[in-house]
Amino acid sequence: MKDMKKILILLTIGLFLTVSCNEDTFLEEDPKDDIFADNLFVDYDGFVNGLNAIYSLVRDERESSNNVTRAALWQMGTDNAFVNNGAGATDPFNDYTDLNSENSLVSSNFNWLYRIINASNLIINRAENSSVDWMGGNDDANVENQNEIIAHAKLLRAWAYRHLRYGWGAVPLSLEEIDGTTYRNDWERNSVEEINAQMELDLTFARDYLDMKEETGFGNGAVAGTMLAELYLDMGEDEKAATEALKVINDGTYELMTERFGVNAAEDGNAYSDVFDNPNPGDGNKEVLWVLNNAYQDVVGSSYIYMKNTWITYYAKDKVLKKLELDTLYTYNGGKGAGRISVSDAAFNWYEEEDDRYSEYNVKKYYIYPTDGTATEFEVVGTTNMDYSDESDLEDHFLWPWVRKWEYNDPYVFENASRAGQYDDQIFMRLAETYLIAAEALMNQGNNALAADYLNALRRRSNASEIEATDVTLEFILQERSRELVTEEYRKHTLVRTGKFYEWAIKYNPRLDATKVFEYNELFPIPQGIIDSNTGAVMEQNPGYSK
Repeated sequence: MKDMKKILILLTIGLFLTVSCNEDTFLEEDPKDDIFADNLFVDYDGFVNGLNAIYSLVRDERESSNNVTRAALWQMGTDNAFVNNGAGATDPFNDYTDLNSENSLVSSNFNWLYRIINASNLIINRAENSSVDWMGGNDDANVENQNEIIAHAKLLRAWAYRHLRYGWGAVPLSLEEIDGTTYRNDWERNSVEEINAQMELDLTFARDYLDMKEETGFGNGAVAGTMLAELYLDMGEDEKAATEALKVINDGTYELMTERFGVNAAEDGNAYSDVFDNPNPGDGNKEVLWVLNNAYQDVVGSSYIYMKNTWITYYAKDKVLKKLELDTLYTYNGGKGAGRISVSDAAFNWYEEEDDRYSEYNVKKYYIYPTDGTATEFEVVGTTNMDYSDESDLEDHFLWPWVRKWEYNDPYVFENASRAGQYDDQIFMRLAETYLIAAEALMNQGNNALAADYLNALRRRSNASEIEATDVTLEFILQERSRELVTEEYRKHTLVRTGKFYEWAIKYNPRLDATKVFEYNELFPIPQGIIDSNTGAVMEQNPGYSK
């Protein structure tokens, strides 16, 4: 895409695309914004600026919302992640009896996703205007630029509906720009089948009109193809799912990183840890399909990301570690975390000891502290543990181990080590997930031998033992997804799609049992503000939620 070196935007454009939705009117747009849109969407560059704003909204997924990332909504309260240092809106995910339609994290995410949809619709609809200058220089190039813009917007619309489908099930399907003349208060919920059918159209278009690799920070044909493959699994179209996943895998643009590379290649570590130490393609990472670009705090459009604060435990609260100089402790142990969510002991126990993904380079197992002023020698000052006698021991478990994918130290100011957020680029989707989708689709067709080949490609990279075709089951794939993608994947999406949410939450989450989670909790409640403001029609609540 032309002139797109970074995904950084003018705040005015971001405001233009976000002001149109509040907690009670999720599909309403203030008509005064229409004037700004008329001036912006007149040429290719204007549409690029509009896309930047939507990508910025997507990046909000890893900023703070109710003391966790937005993505935490689809991760905690599952088989492989429980709430550790809880805070308000996250507490019900250790006891779903407290989850209701007024939960602020559920409501804010629902509305945020419709802001992305509304903004995407605006671009898609206005891109059909015949007066737009597509700045291609000739008719063919103009059409190419137009289709590229529409493809990005459709990819992002599908990305938002994917969250809505797995989070809330049947939801309103909005495909038109909402302005002062088209505002409605009579929305009804479309079926999951209708949502999936629209996602299929959007993702197919994006796959066809986006390059396999676009500018860093943007989605691309590989992202669309991987999402389309997952969608076909949800639709029961296993042959199509395998075709789409293998198209991405076999294209040659991307590959699993199996050898050491990047900034820490000469240091202790392994190929798996290098993948996260070097998130950008420019760093030599050929596995990353989609990276979220970021910039340091004084750059307009940068994001204060909360991944480490969410997943790194609050180890400085330990009675021994808290006696040390904290900025120093944070600096040499991956940064400060609040430990809002922790990976379950079941998920950690799914690893073999020799699996690199469970090594000290990828799972925090001990804490170090310099023994001299030059920080050339260190001593171990504490170790992590998963000890607990009952579930109450898991509340504020400050020495629980954590996945090291999201470590961050301020590269400029040592004294900022105690800050909660971070400004690094981060992986958003990688080829390993495509491999796992391919394996599941092949297994569903009875081709367990080939499914094992794709699973073994991941396991060999991490020195895990290889498996046979007879080992390939849905249970094994779900565990392998956790081993490979824990804290990355939207785990609840996977469990809802495979029908395993309730069973696996009870079986593997140490905070949940049959008195604290129910089958209906596989879907979230429709926010009460949405139900109340939709005065022209009845917006049905999901079963099981009284309010």
